[in-house]
Amino acid sequence: MRLSKVAMFSVGILCITSLCACAHTPGNPISPLPKEPRAMTTPNTSTVNPTLSAVEIGERFLKLLGGLDSRKDLTIDRVREVTGISLKKVSFPSEGLESYIHGQALSNGWSYLLELTPESRALKQGIGLSFVNEDEGSSSLQGNCVDFEKYRDSLIEMGFLDSPVHGEIGQLQSWRFAKLANDGSGNDIVISLVPQNEAPGSPGRLCVKSIGTLN
Repeated sequence: MRLSKVAMFSVGILCITSLCACAHTPGNPISPLPKEPRAMTTPNTSTVNPTLSAVEIGERFLKLLGGLDSRKDLTIDRVREVTGISLKKVSFPSEGLESYIHGQALSNGWSYLLELTPESRALKQGIGLSFVNEDEGSSSLQGNCVDFEKYRDSLIEMGFLDSPVHGEIGQLQSWRFAKLANDGSGNDIVISLVPQNEAPGSPGRLCVKSIGTLN
């Protein structure tokens, strides 16, 4: 799953407001953000979100997915109930885009971003969890690895039909999962699980890079 435009902007917002700052050293200043359409965020509330490890947010997100009967079950209240996380609304009024997000710094420059996308003319209601790093090409996921194979097996046990997606030279690009909506509404749940090597460029353990619904 690729980060939406709103989510990419939100990563920058979170960096500015110290999310990424706590994962940087003084010798690695944050680069200026490119100019983007003006965004609006909802005011902060008194709710304090829990500080979670990569594995903890991964487990809570998995529980959320496993409890879905339909894509329509994806609401900010449901996310808060299952994960304990309150999402903040971010919108681009001029472009008619909006999203509900929460991000948190992990370690070694990594952060996670949880994003809920409301239904619109162009998009179905959806949700995604991504692990991001400014230096993704050389940053190890050691200490922040959500085991890819365990995640895949858990989704299969939850009743999702699965199918691997390979690239032109046979490399694993992602793993697709699908579950039909219980109410027959057609709001079926289709998920993409994207892997990444724990150590960049080295074979071995696979970690979850991102997981989210497909449009």
